[in-house]
Amino acid sequence: MYKLDLSKKKHDKPEFDDLDKMLSDLEAFLDEDADFNDDGWKENLDAIIDFQDLDGSFKLFESYQIPGDARVEFCYMPTYICTAVLMKAYLTDQASFKMKETSALLNGLKMSCVKKLRGHGFEGLKGLFESLEIFKKGGLNEFIDLHPDFCPEFTEMIREIAASLDDMEFQGKFKGPWGESFEEEIKAANQYFRQRQVFVYGTLMRGEANNRYLEDSTFLGAGILEGYGMYDVGWYPAIVAVDGIAIGELYRVPIEDIPSIDRLEGEGTLYAKKCERITINGETTFAYVYVYLGDVSSLKRISSWKEHVWYVSYGSNMSPDRFMCYIRGGSYHGSRYHPPCEDTTPPVAVRAIEIPYDMYFGNVSGSWQNGGVSFLDVTKKGKSLGVAYLITKEQFEHVVFEENAGRPQNRDYGWYEDTIDLEVMDGFEVKTITNKDLRDYNMPCRDYWIVLRRGIKENWPEMSDEEIEDYLDACIR
Repeated sequence: MYKLDLSKKKHDKPEFDDLDKMLSDLEAFLDEDADFNDDGWKENLDAIIDFQDLDGSFKLFESYQIPGDARVEFCYMPTYICTAVLMKAYLTDQASFKMKETSALLNGLKMSCVKKLRGHGFEGLKGLFESLEIFKKGGLNEFIDLHPDFCPEFTEMIREIAASLDDMEFQGKFKGPWGESFEEEIKAANQYFRQRQVFVYGTLMRGEANNRYLEDSTFLGAGILEGYGMYDVGWYPAIVAVDGIAIGELYRVPIEDIPSIDRLEGEGTLYAKKCERITINGETTFAYVYVYLGDVSSLKRISSWKEHVWYVSYGSNMSPDRFMCYIRGGSYHGSRYHPPCEDTTPPVAVRAIEIPYDMYFGNVSGSWQNGGVSFLDVTKKGKSLGVAYLITKEQFEHVVFEENAGRPQNRDYGWYEDTIDLEVMDGFEVKTITNKDLRDYNMPCRDYWIVLRRGIKENWPEMSDEEIEDYLDACIR
């Protein structure tokens, strides 16, 4: 992780290149996941806390004696960013907050109230929406919901802002003082304040009995919750904090529907509602999760309520765009058309892994200009690069069917007739496909080579172009 280098500039020597870099570095750090176990992340958090002024600000100048617009940009905005970083860290791992971190967050929240999150002059509303976007990354709604008394004046300010924006939309007042329109920003902010993100993993999921409670909610996609395991209680599942991951669905729920879901889940007696980080489409976000309060020692641990497996690709499907043609349907750069799965949900997780067998090129593929395609040599141990997609078992079966030209696995076809079980990962089966009988070697065409190279680069970014070429060259026999 990069190291934050923060220093205060003199008001008569602004050095704008340095100021812009510090601001962009702080914004990038806000986008990082809070992790007190990561030494690099913890060093950057300590650097932010040490940089804080006695008034609670994180201004980049030694004083406020600068023009108003620069004061907003380089004094107030970095204060909001650093405070949002601390807010995110508090929501993520409150137990790791000691007096130093707690004091820094409290003072930052108090300082954030000074300008009411607004910008300078006629930029006031624009500055407000920019500030709200910063705090949303820190988990603003969840922080206000769960910790309203941490800094009462900050809580009251946010509630006043939310009420004011709601009133503006109700009255149709979307114009700023200079006639500029903020209709889109006002409606987006109100939507944020009126809804909460909820992660569900059992009977509230699509196709399940209680999904009707989410009929007015927005489905955002499948996601995973790390640090939790799932258990079978009977006709519903339960999750508790253990080593593992839980698969579920993320929804944006109208705030007025939350109490009915709380009652359904027996919040406070059967389940506890907690704020956790959810990974969806490779990015993380805060959401409410219902965690089981009962004893699971006698219950069967399950991988997920809807069965999932890791499908490992080592060929052209290492490229996510190519792989999604199997899930959503379509053709990849003129290749054979693939019909979609019944469930077109993207993988809930994607991970680069090493496969304990060598990859080689074999057979004659009409889809790839009669060149060879990737197979695994499972006759002996080796090493090859792979990409694991966490998908449903039904999706996996569809992919296997399509990899065999729309036919079931059959020893007579000579393609991907064998499913190979690899080592279990995160409690889920890990499967790939190949042919246990070595195929006749055949060089791949240039287009296939390019797709492999692209897939490796997307999933193994630390590898140089030369290292990728060396790896592919080593697969030629």
